[in-house]
Amino acid sequence: MIRKKIGFLAVCAFAFGMTIASSAGAFACNNTCRLGCETALTNCENSGGTRCWVDYYNCYRRCGCVLP
Repeated sequence: MIRKKIGFLAVCAFAFGMTIASSAGAFACNNTCRLGCETALTNCENSGGTRCWVDYYNCYRRCGCVLP
């Protein structure tokens, strides 16, 4: 009976660990995408654009990053 409980708890712990690990990967920021957003922001500001920061925030969100 105790062996079954230990086995069940081990399976639950493994499943919990896999869930945490997979969710961390899903929320990771795509660095290449983020750098593209920053380049676009710099280009927009240099050309005198008026919606540069709004476009930057939208781009940043599409990359899966948390807003700065």
